[in-house]
Amino acid sequence: RTPGAHAAAAAAAAAKAAARPEEIRTFPAFDAAWRAFEKRLQSDAFTACGGIGLADVPWPTKLPTVCGIEAADSPKERKQKFRVAVLRWHPDKWAPVLARVKAEEKQQVVEQVQAVTRRILEERKKIQLRARNSACELVRASATCGKTLTGKG
Repeated sequence: RTPGAHAAAAAAAAAKAAARPEEIRTFPAFDAAWRAFEKRLQSDAFTACGGIGLADVPWPTKLPTVCGIEAADSPKERKQKFRVAVLRWHPDKWAPVLARVKAEEKQQVVEQVQAVTRRILEERKKIQLRARNSACELVRASATCGKTLTGKG
């Protein structure tokens, strides 16, 4: 027996499980699975099994947010998370990956990438709308407060 072999095998099994879409329940778990996926891409690990399959890609579609944005994030943090998500899922960035996807699964992978991209854009619109509505509420509140304080209205 090799010392630490059990721990290494357990870590490898956990990483493999984290890459399965049904196992990803949080954005940090997705992010870890994505990093593992990128390492596998760089190591050319998919060549031996005939290419990348739909199940090999960690998809964030079952998560509440595909960008990882949290309510407590500052506008700067939100902007950075959107940027990372857009770069990660941009169709041009996927061209080299798609070239390695199994032919019979390529259309499904393309559709999933498009679905994630649409979700990113939808999340961005929702966040922008919320920010605009919050700003409007602040303006309304300050206008109401101003009228009350001046005795007008």
